Amino acid sequence: MATYERLDYGSPDGSHWGGASSDNLGLYGVTPVAQYTAVGAASTYSVASTSNAAQTTFGFTSSGITSVILQISTITQAGRLLGLWA
Repeated sequence: MATYERLDYGSPDGSHWGGASSDNLGLYGVTPVAQYTAVGAASTYSVASTSNAAQTTFGFTSSGITSVILQISTITQAGRLLGLWA
């Protein structure tokens, strides 16, 4: 039978890891880091009109696609720093 160690004491309200954004956290053996703060709000996700010359094949403006790519890249980097994925 497998045995596991709890990282909390079983509170019905759950557990809280890192009381401040400057507290360090690391998973799967990576060096603990503070909260990743380079995440900005997406600039736009709006769909371009059909008459817009800047529209891409999928109906988004090039700036909208760039914004989505930036957000995904930022999430990927934050996950790597925390050790969520390699």
